[in-house]
Parts: sequence; structure tokens; C-alpha cells
Amino acid sequence: MKLHTITTLLATLTISTASLAEGVKEVLMGVDIQPKSLVLHVASGGCTSKSDFKIDIRKDKNAQHPLQVTIFRQVPDYCEAHIPNGIKLYYDRASLGLSGDIEFTLTNAIGTTSPHY
Repeated sequence: MKLHTITTLLATLTISTASLAEGVKEVLMGVDIQPKSLVLHVASGGCTSKSDFKIDIRKDKNAQHPLQVTIFRQVPDYCEAHIPNGIKLYYDRASLGLSGDIEFTLTNAIGTTSPHY
């Protein structure tokens, strides 16, 4: 193989490995913002748990913009149970840094196109 092809292949593998470590951006079925909790409504094949997800919160450099919140599924659910309404996962807003009067943008799509639906 040419050196250029090998370099391109290695760069692609590096990006793919980094993406796997972060997880896959989850398509959420819904979200409820309650006074003390953030409730994520996610698709499940029967083996989904709260520990399967990572919540990434990024502060914008410009303080006038809200925080950006992204939900990543780090552990796929390969189970085959039929749970058409998905499950709800409860997160403490204070432990996420989202307590009080705060604005944030959820960057995930909302719908029923998750592969676990």
C-alpha cells in the first residue's frame, strides 16, 4: 500500500475509535425537565440502563448562550424485548450541573428512529 493510503486508513480508524469511546448520539423519545430531575425517555430492547448513557454538557465560550447538553448511548442494547413506549431514566439535575434557573439546549434528535425502538 502507498504511504498516503495507510495514513488515511489510520486517521479513519483513530476517528472511529474516538467516536466509539464517546458513544452514539441517542435519538430520544422525549425529555421531561422537572424541578429537580431530568427525565430521558429512551427506546429499549429490554437491557437498557442509566449506566449505558453519558451526558455531555458543554459551556459555550460566550456566556450569553445556554449550555449544550448531548446524550450519548455508550452501551448498545441488543436485547429483543418488545417495549414500544421505551423506558424513562431519571437524572438528578444538581449532579449534572443543571439545577436552578438555567437554560440549556438539547442537541439530540427527538423521535422514534432509534435502532432500539
